[in-house]
Amino acid sequence: MVTSAIDSTSRWCRRLSSLWVLAFGISLHAQTPPPGSAGSVPTFQSKVDVVLVDVVVTDSKDEPVTGLDKKDFEISEDGKPQTISVFEEHKGVRIKVPKLPPMPPDVYTNFPPIKMTDSVNVLLLDALNTQVADQSYVRAQLTRYLTTVQPGTHLAVFVLTSRLRMIQSLTTDSGLLLAALKNEKLESGPQQSAMLLSPAEIDMDTTAAASVMANLTGETDIALSAMAPRGVAYMMQDKLDTRIETTLQALQQLARYLTGIPGRKNLIWFSGSFPISVFPDFNAAEPFQSVRQYGGEVQRTATLLTVAQVAIYPIAAEGLVNDAMYEANANRVSQSRALGSGPNFGDSGSRNANYASMETLAEDTGGKAFYNTNGLNDALARAVNYGSHYYTLAYTPTDKKMDGRYRRIQVKLSGKYKFYYRRGYYADSAKHDKVKEQPSDPLKPLMTRGLPDFAQILYKVRVTQSSPQPGPETTRIGDNTELKAPITRYSAEFAIAIDDLAFEASNDGLHRGNIEVMLVAYDREGNALNWIIKKQEMSLKGQSYAAAQAAGLQMHYEIDVPSDLLSKDTVYLRTGVYDLRSRNVGTLEVSLHPKAAPVVSAK
Repeated sequence: MVTSAIDSTSRWCRRLSSLWVLAFGISLHAQTPPPGSAGSVPTFQSKVDVVLVDVVVTDSKDEPVTGLDKKDFEISEDGKPQTISVFEEHKGVRIKVPKLPPMPPDVYTNFPPIKMTDSVNVLLLDALNTQVADQSYVRAQLTRYLTTVQPGTHLAVFVLTSRLRMIQSLTTDSGLLLAALKNEKLESGPQQSAMLLSPAEIDMDTTAAASVMANLTGETDIALSAMAPRGVAYMMQDKLDTRIETTLQALQQLARYLTGIPGRKNLIWFSGSFPISVFPDFNAAEPFQSVRQYGGEVQRTATLLTVAQVAIYPIAAEGLVNDAMYEANANRVSQSRALGSGPNFGDSGSRNANYASMETLAEDTGGKAFYNTNGLNDALARAVNYGSHYYTLAYTPTDKKMDGRYRRIQVKLSGKYKFYYRRGYYADSAKHDKVKEQPSDPLKPLMTRGLPDFAQILYKVRVTQSSPQPGPETTRIGDNTELKAPITRYSAEFAIAIDDLAFEASNDGLHRGNIEVMLVAYDREGNALNWIIKKQEMSLKGQSYAAAQAAGLQMHYEIDVPSDLLSKDTVYLRTGVYDLRSRNVGTLEVSLHPKAAPVVSAK
């Protein structure tokens, strides 16, 4: 990971103490920027201040090794020795966070209400690249694992089809995870991939191609017919390109989601095929071939995964395969299972190529690949165990150039151990075209219903029904022009920790900042009902800035929600604050429970 700071327990405790100074009711002046003002959306920039490298060390029994010292490690970048400035061992022990006292009525905070761990785990069920039969087996094994998961293990579950969807945000409640897997409305069950040919379709294509080639006699019509196999190949390549593009987009979305969570993130990826590696493969003749072939998307994905401190643990979903070349990987996690044929494993060559891609993904991110095993639940348990016991090394690179070049990391360790760590990073600059962010709102991806609350920016928010409610002729508040009457209006009063925002003092005595605030109302199924997006440039005088330091930055917004839905079901209000200078984010989702709400009409 490339970063400018390292989160620690003391930092969270300091922020907890500052949380209690946040109050409501102090009026601060803010200016709304004119349309088209510059600097509203920053570009992605990875600053090479400190490089973090997580190292998982295992012994001859494949168990994590604890108790190593800083002196046991050596680290270099492109062959040049680097000085380890920070060394920390993570043993999977929960960090003690003081319990929050109860909030006043209708007041909520995004301070983490649970004990943080050294790592969190994200399960990715890949239906895009996996046959239906293998998806069913993965779900059965995952269900088995969740019935015996160690208490306190942080898990989230995503499903990848034609798009990435979260079916359960980070939680330590295995019951919620099991319920999410069985919820048909979440579409978490096995699904046929539109981009993956079934075994029957592959057999038909192979048979048709063989028939054409067998009857090729040089006649014109038959010769033209011989082009059919080539057409099939083009179609399959087109589908492969689509699968790769969709997979890269999903990895980018996961990385953005995980960036706001401190510590190591273990992405445990169940799939029937892994179509691309996002880092250079230096074992290949052309290490950067995929980067060039798919433009800047591969490099952008690699950089986002690095910044988010993500280690990938690929787990092959096709089951046990009789292949001596890779039998050793099934050590201690094999079970008996009838092997089903998969589209990508018609021969050992394609199967081994897929395993090699898994190894590259794991090696370059500091994870471990699991294949040729039917014990998927055991593989998952091992991945979680590895990812929670590791050492963090930090160093300041001697090479200060921001040239976008890939830099290789080498770690040496005294003793006979196996160890896993990410093998490099891109020294990206905002000027480097390949990694420049596309023009978009960086807060929007973090405002999806059901995502966890991010706490880079701490705040409290009081959410109440506005009083008085608007009259029948009052114009509705919100950007959904199709919102139907009747409506109920809610007020959201923010008190934001100003120390989490990047205000800059100017010569004229003003403190200037630039933030975005967003409110989105959702129904139970995650459909957006109404939303408000406000970007504000702030210029605070000395007295106002001091007041904000004492009681928080005060912001007030209102939003309308449909009364008929509110009267019979829960409406969810997700709030978010984004600092456009520091790129820190805070989000918080609250429930607007059914109650007897004033019913009013609106234009």
